[in-house]
Amino acid sequence: MRQLFNIQNEYAALQTVILGTAQGIKPDPDHELQAGLPATSQLYTQPDPAMTEQDFSGVLECMKKLGIEVMKPDLVESSQVTDQTCPRDIGFVIDSIYFKANSRYTSRNLEHRGIEHLLSTFSHQHQVDMPQDIFLEGGDVVLAPGKVFVGLGARSTRTGILWLADQLKHHEIDREIIIVPHDVLHLDCCWNVVGPNLALWCNQATGNFSDINGNAIEIDFETILVNRKEQAALATNVLVVGPGEIFARNHFHCDKVNDQIEKKYKFFVHRLSFDCVPAIGGSFRCATLP
Repeated sequence: MRQLFNIQNEYAALQTVILGTAQGIKPDPDHELQAGLPATSQLYTQPDPAMTEQDFSGVLECMKKLGIEVMKPDLVESSQVTDQTCPRDIGFVIDSIYFKANSRYTSRNLEHRGIEHLLSTFSHQHQVDMPQDIFLEGGDVVLAPGKVFVGLGARSTRTGILWLADQLKHHEIDREIIIVPHDVLHLDCCWNVVGPNLALWCNQATGNFSDINGNAIEIDFETILVNRKEQAALATNVLVVGPGEIFARNHFHCDKVNDQIEKKYKFFVHRLSFDCVPAIGGSFRCATLP
């Protein structure tokens, strides 16, 4: 019997996840991708594969202790693929449907080959390929009860958001789409839902939240505000592994946010060493595909 997808929100107990890999990291970045970065993002030198593997090993060990089933991508043999550290961007799940994302960049789309063997164990009837002229990446999709927050920025377009709205209707998924314009790489770099009514938010990085018709939406979440320095260190880009439990970066620019989550909101925060993937713009949420 084929497995079924089931992602309802960002904070339920994580059962199965694809974790990025340090395998195949090239010494030089994808220059086309680098040229398309927003002004707020900085791409440093490619991370050292051995150090990156150490970071991933720490995450893997912690996940296994929590009883999470961890899947790993196969290495994609292509000179165009510079790394496979961030599977979140190449696909995403909403309820019972897996959406294969489409990027402007060939290197990101080729990465999907590395997880196709994993997806083959799931129901094919619940997998949707995005058209080639539609651009929407998984880092721009954040779930909450009855809602899908979708980022509008460098990697995802309004056309992509409208396509997603049509797909949700077609698959009878009753969720309100909330569009969040932003000036960072992906939405989860500035907005992330970590509990039923709680979100991490760099409000300096976002414009007005609106519905699919452009009408302003008031945020009905309690928010932990993140400043620009904390955002640049990807303090919002945590991974919720269960109610009140997160993986967060052990970094001095993330300490204040982590302390607040821990002390005020009583979360258990796994502060893990994770510096290599952030060097190329991602962190815990980017590096995982539930």
